[in-house]
Amino acid sequence: MAVPILAVDDSASIREMIVSVLAPRGYHVLTARDGDDALEKLRLLEEPHIILLDVVMPGLDGPTVVREIDEDDALRSAGHRVILMSSQLRLAARDIPPTAGQLPKPFTRQQLVEIVAQFGG
Repeated sequence: MAVPILAVDDSASIREMIVSVLAPRGYHVLTARDGDDALEKLRLLEEPHIILLDVVMPGLDGPTVVREIDEDDALRSAGHRVILMSSQLRLAARDIPPTAGQLPKPFTRQQLVEIVAQFGG
């Protein structure tokens, strides 16, 4: 059984691409449009998810979402694995928190499948 996925990106086309690539491969993919939406959904989930998290978003950005997860006992103990998505340059910035992985944008469908499989997919 594949680990469920939460795809968080302010771009609807990227969220749709992630679903279109992963759903046919048997993944259960939820989406969130921004950091607030992601945290709201994560608080309702009981099982650990792979979180594909965009770094640059309006409102709560990716690094802030990671900090919120780390500071919330229930979210931290859930065992979510966060994969940050952004440009290679942005992922190398000092404010990027340590996470399970990184997926530089733009990424191919194959790169998406490979990184999800690496983290329990």
